[in-house]
Amino acid sequence: MYRCNLVLVLCVVGVVRASVTKAKASADFRIIDSIHSEYPCTEQGGLCTLAIDCPTGHLLEEKGLCPAQRSKGVECCYGLSVKETRCEKRGGICMPGKEPCNKDMRFTEATDCPDEHTCCIVVR
Repeated sequence: MYRCNLVLVLCVVGVVRASVTKAKASADFRIIDSIHSEYPCTEQGGLCTLAIDCPTGHLLEEKGLCPAQRSKGVECCYGLSVKETRCEKRGGICMPGKEPCNKDMRFTEATDCPDEHTCCIVVR
């Protein structure tokens, strides 16, 4: 009797945690998608992103290269937001199988590939 209740409680907790995680990721993606490129930043070879989400060491020293969005904490970055986990946004495609491409070309943190698929970064 107690084991059954414990398993049920653990299952419910797992479902709730997964739902909260997906909701957080969805909110993060809405913010990421709302940020647009600005010429001063792209001229330097960067991307406008939330400064707090720029990978360590990739934030440009010169501030204000995304002037229209600076009040939102957006600065110019030599990289994508660390919260960007969508395969296509990372330059990849979801391929069937666990090893459809060279391991060096896999983005293993992709959160949008279906089960039994792997994100492979496309090089042109």
